[in-house]
Order: sequence, then C-alpha cells, then structure tokens
Amino acid sequence: MDKWTEYLEYGGQVDVMYSDFETAFDKVPHKRLISKLISYGFNSTFINWIQDVLKSRKFRVRVNSSCSFSLWDAVTSGIPQGSVLGPLLFLVYINDLVECCDPYCELYLFADDAKLFRHIVCPDDICSLQRGIDALQCWSQQWLLKLNVSECNIVSFGRSVDKSYRYTYSISHNKQNMLLDHKDSFKYLGVVVDEKLTLRDHIHDKINKAYTMLSIIKRNFNYLTISSFVLLYKSMVRSHLDYCSSVWVPYKKVILSCWRKLKKGNKVNSHNEINGIH
Repeated sequence: MDKWTEYLEYGGQVDVMYSDFETAFDKVPHKRLISKLISYGFNSTFINWIQDVLKSRKFRVRVNSSCSFSLWDAVTSGIPQGSVLGPLLFLVYINDLVECCDPYCELYLFADDAKLFRHIVCPDDICSLQRGIDALQCWSQQWLLKLNVSECNIVSFGRSVDKSYRYTYSISHNKQNMLLDHKDSFKYLGVVVDEKLTLRDHIHDKINKAYTMLSIIKRNFNYLTISSFVLLYKSMVRSHLDYCSSVWVPYKKVILSCWRKLKKGNKVNSHNEINGIH
C-alpha cells in the first residue's frame, strides 16, 4: 500500500495482476525441490534429512465406506501441510520467482499468493508488465506449478481510473491467449482493496461483520458479567476490527468517530454517523 500510494503521487496508475496457483502445496515436485536445495548450497546431511521426510510415502483410496481400496501408489509431489517445515520448503521452492519477474515489474509474495504490479506512465510500462506476466507463466510451466488462469485478475489503481484506462493483459491458456479480467476491487489476504484505494468497501464490510457478531452475542447470552462480555467482545468482535488495521485504518473524521464508538462496544445512533460509515 505504501509503494502504490507513493507511485500515485507522481501521477499515472498502478496496474496489478493477482495470480493464483492451483493447489500449490500439493503440486511441488520432490525431485525439483531437492535440486533447488542443492543449488542453494545446503549440506548433504540436511538434504538427506529432507529426502527422508518427503520420499518413501505411499497412498491409496478407499471407495465410500466399503472395504474396497485402490492399489498403493507413490507420492511424488506435495509438501506436508500443518507443519512448520512445509511452508518453509514451499518458500524455498518459489523463492526464485521474484528474480524471474524483477527485470519487468515488481512482485510481492505471501506463500503461494503472488501479485505483480507496475507503475503505468507510458506504453512501455504496459509492455513491461505483460512481459512480467509472461515470465511468471514460463516459471510456472518450468517448475510444474500450474496457474489457475480463471482466478488471475487485473486491478488498476489510481485517482482517475475508468474503463478508457483499463489496458488489456493476456496469459496463455490451452495454447491460446486469454485476456485477463479487470476487477473494480479485489480481496487479498482478507482485505478488500478498491481501485481508488479508499478501502471504503472493506471498512463497510468490517463494520457489518462487527455488528453481526454483536447481535450474536446479544441473542445468545442474556446474562453476562462485564468480564464475560469483554472476553466475548475481544474474540468475536475486536478481532475483526483489528485484523490488518495498519493497512486500512480509517482516516476520515466521520468514520473515525463511529469507529471509536464501535471499538468501545457502543451503538452508533446518529443518521449522519451511519451515512458516514457507508
């Protein structure tokens, strides 16, 4: 968010591609992961230990609740989830993706969520972002992490963004160039970001969610002590208001006044306050 707002101070717009890998953790090939560990210079003892964790695993499938099973088959890809080691190995595997796209655009990664963006001030910037998208797809094909093309979208951020400034970007799918869909907003890691970077939709969603949680507490708990209410409020309401608040924290006076009341557990009654939230 800091990077985008800094770019927009100089004019133009910021075009962002949100990518999505199909079941990324389940499709990491073991042999290619080991080859990357070797290339990064890990010693043989550590690599042998990782191989013991990943290899020699087999699976079979049971049909419904019957006693019929498929034949055993070897597990040649996938990283065990629910562990500390699993996400770390995936980060090692996907780490060089940034280097592939760096010459053309900027790329930020959070596990398997990758977003490419470029400050658009001239036609050359559009071509650079397209080359970055092509580099992302080449990397995914080389390292066998398939992109879910239908879930890859473009969002253009800027003060005066409209349909006339929505440049087209494409990605290869089934040997054809498929145009990526443009979105007015996108939900990324739980935060709804709109094309004007006002975050109004996200604030509106969070306030509705908070009031829903307050209603649930009111309906289901008739007799509450202060300490019990505080415990429920912190876990069911405050957690929604605090999540990623450093990114989307309200800055307008009208919304701030409502926000302070809501965070204290008070009800917003004024018609102007409610309009301010919306």
